[in-house]
Amino acid sequence: MILERHFTVQNLPRPLSVRAALNYWQLPRKWQHQLRINRSILINHHYQSFNQLLFNGNRIDLALSADLKRQRYLPAPRITCQILYEDTDLLIVNKPAGIKTHPNQPEEKTTLFNELTTYLSQPPLMLHRLDMLTSGAIMVAKNPLIVPIIEAQLANKTLQRTYLAVVPYHPQMALQARITAPIGLDPKDRRKRRIDGSGLAARTDYRILQHNQQYALLQLQLFTGRTHQIRVHLQSIGCPILGDPLYSSQPAGRLYLHAQHLSYQLPFQKQVRTVFAATPASFYQLTQAY
Repeated sequence: MILERHFTVQNLPRPLSVRAALNYWQLPRKWQHQLRINRSILINHHYQSFNQLLFNGNRIDLALSADLKRQRYLPAPRITCQILYEDTDLLIVNKPAGIKTHPNQPEEKTTLFNELTTYLSQPPLMLHRLDMLTSGAIMVAKNPLIVPIIEAQLANKTLQRTYLAVVPYHPQMALQARITAPIGLDPKDRRKRRIDGSGLAARTDYRILQHNQQYALLQLQLFTGRTHQIRVHLQSIGCPILGDPLYSSQPAGRLYLHAQHLSYQLPFQKQVRTVFAATPASFYQLTQAY
């Protein structure tokens, strides 16, 4: 598969060498090597040394050969997700609570990725996941060229994910705090995770947006992407998410966890875009002051 990109350089903070600009845009080093060896990046229609300076307004044409295989998904019979943002590179949707991000078996056709296969007429490319019971903003790729770029943003925290959760309110709760307990597997239940001193590093920051005597609405910033991270971290401080069937003893009509917004850097630019998924009204209703 040949991946191409044609664009005009914008928003460089200063003139950068070709090599520095490709690093600035977070293009993988193996692809940079291919561009250099094959001379398949043109600056104003000519190949230039990687030490050549780039300026805003320069024309870039690049072509990469990549052996990429798309996962296949059956098309869904209907679409329940809301499209929040779309361009030629990616798609951001509001995933309803209660549907899986992707199928575990090839014959499944009711997951988000089945719906997006119907919408796009081709399989989406995975960038990150949301738990089945979590609603909110999730990003998928349409263009294989941007997959490693967005994955790099996830790794270096350029891509920011913010969540809302409803938890039991305790007067001793800090108004804002950072939770850094490492997370590992729960040996007693393979579905679950637990705080484990030898587990994977994890960081979640939260602040209380509003509360009453019963419940608090938290805004949470996710800095790592461990399975069930927010759910486990909040349970660990005595504030399990309302309606969590694995980590809370308090049932509700749904898991009260919602991916509120995503902020990311546009590929081959430094402009940041933030996309919001409307918060279900019940999150505010449950936590408003009496």
